[in-house]
Amino acid sequence: MKIFQFILLLVIASLNAQTRDASDFFETFQVYRKVNNVLSFIEKSNTILINEYEKSVIYALVTPMHEKAFVISLKNQMPTKYIKQLKCFKINDNRFMVFLDRSDENFGENEMYKKNFEIKTNELVPCDYLFKKLKENKLPKIPENVFAYSIFEETFVYLEDLATFDALQYLEIEYDLNRTK
Repeated sequence: MKIFQFILLLVIASLNAQTRDASDFFETFQVYRKVNNVLSFIEKSNTILINEYEKSVIYALVTPMHEKAFVISLKNQMPTKYIKQLKCFKINDNRFMVFLDRSDENFGENEMYKKNFEIKTNELVPCDYLFKKLKENKLPKIPENVFAYSIFEETFVYLEDLATFDALQYLEIEYDLNRTK
């Protein structure tokens, strides 16, 4: 009986690990919803699928621009700047969410920043594992991409700028255009 309970516990733990997303890392619904859209894009982008980027480690880098705006970009190469400010979260073995913590900068010390970009610190993992996996990556760099968002009246986040490959595929995700009625 104990073996059955152990196997059941392992199955439940593996299912729970597979369903991780940005809501596990960010407190604010508006931010984690947009990050989840970008993570969904990894699975649907023709550029990523055709070039087999999905086989490598990809991380979504969330960078606050000021207390009411942020950008998300997809990367598969080692970060070269701000390495000490990065906070890493593991989604699965090949997917990470990385937050560039700018709380030590002027705008990062105000209440609006703290509210909009509050993270669940108990979910942090050391970035060393991500960096090790990125060093092993043999695929070329993912094309430049930026998903820029502004927080409007502290309750709504809207897409401010989209400069990415497969933009139409991303807009389908962003505006839920494939929704069945």
